[in-house]
Amino acid sequence: MQNIILLALLSWCSLEDVKQKKLTVLYILMFGVGGMFLHMVAPVCSIFSILCGMLLGLALIFVSMVTRGSVGLGDGLLLVVTGVYLGGSRNLELLMIGLLLAAFWSLGLVVVKKKKGKQEIAFVPFLLISHVLMILGGV
Repeated sequence: MQNIILLALLSWCSLEDVKQKKLTVLYILMFGVGGMFLHMVAPVCSIFSILCGMLLGLALIFVSMVTRGSVGLGDGLLLVVTGVYLGGSRNLELLMIGLLLAAFWSLGLVVVKKKKGKQEIAFVPFLLISHVLMILGGV
């Protein structure tokens, strides 16, 4: 159940990120509250694991503040919520696969001269692809 809900959240946020280059915090928070209630009914990992997963998102929020927005604040908030659903190790896996996919995509865009090195790209679609790969067991 958690995978389906998380897939819906990442799909919704991916569309927003691609179209508007920003994420709606209200939707993310609603999914976060829903994830907490779902965990009370059908827990899939320990509270400690959930807190570690959320800590990863908080670390990304901190990086966003330090870099003055080079990393999106919404991306960090989204990873706080994915931490509720996935726990620490799976959330780290989601982030690492997403970063790797985004790096390859960005490198390809720079090579074919569609983007320059400092231009931003939407990151949430890479988290969506990462989550799909994790569900399929491809990674």
